[in-house]
Amino acid sequence: MLKLREKKPALNLYDDNTIKWENDGKRYCVHIQRDSEPENPREQEDNIDIMACWHSRYTLGDKTGDADPEAFWRRLVRENVPYDEIYAAAKGGKLEGIRLAPNDENPKLIDVYETYYLRTVIGNSDASECLEYEALTESGVVEFILDDLTIIHCMTLMEPYAEWMPLWLYEHSGITMSCGARVYPYDDEFDAGQVGWIVALKEKIINDLCADETNWRKRALDYMKIDVEAYDQYLTGDVYGYALYKADKNDGNDDDIKWVEVDSCWGFFGSDIIESGLAENVDTGLLEAIRDDRYEIGEATLRTYSYYTF
Repeated sequence: MLKLREKKPALNLYDDNTIKWENDGKRYCVHIQRDSEPENPREQEDNIDIMACWHSRYTLGDKTGDADPEAFWRRLVRENVPYDEIYAAAKGGKLEGIRLAPNDENPKLIDVYETYYLRTVIGNSDASECLEYEALTESGVVEFILDDLTIIHCMTLMEPYAEWMPLWLYEHSGITMSCGARVYPYDDEFDAGQVGWIVALKEKIINDLCADETNWRKRALDYMKIDVEAYDQYLTGDVYGYALYKADKNDGNDDDIKWVEVDSCWGFFGSDIIESGLAENVDTGLLEAIRDDRYEIGEATLRTYSYYTF
């Protein structure tokens, strides 16, 4: 079950920041370092949602195998919506620009008419409607119109089976991604735009997150927001690791301490060392020291020594 973590006061540490504390009479120091080779969270095999993106210069999101957005949404419909529901939606006028009518010669068969919302009639761009498929069975109607469905059609059909949000990309000295409402800086006219969607299927949310009919949509939205935040941290390099040092000798001040590295770990998403799980992973009393305000924040300085050899 997805549980949103209790929000705690942030403690943001970045590349080359340090935090020092004492535990059980021993002095420790953690050196925060940027993870230069973070794992792409979308390459994990257990992603519950689908991140579908298209961009001319970047490879983003999941490898869906769909050439364009229309192919992606049509595939979702094929895989999730029963044929009888697609036919009922077309017959009931829920798919704008598609109209079904009995065939003139055989009323048991169906003709499909499409308006200019879907395609332009060659030589007559002002035509409001044209006959596209003639004398089809019910299943034949569905097979033919599936290839003509617009993204809006597909969203109408998928509404009972999925929740989704648009993905926005802002490109300026790097790239950053968000989802949902298009807010600053993702509303920039020149450097930002929609790059795709993140989609969560109802069945998977219910099965994998122990959701039900009353809460699956909220669970889906919450989960997708967390996933997009993690992916944005990956894109922006907001991923860190640490080296844990223990004081082997202390003659009274930090300048006299001999620090010995005892552990290290990488792949923590976000600069908040509490939210990312970094502080908990360090152990050795760091979380308790933070809670009790028994710690010091500093900066790691790289020192080099030059000397002659003969």
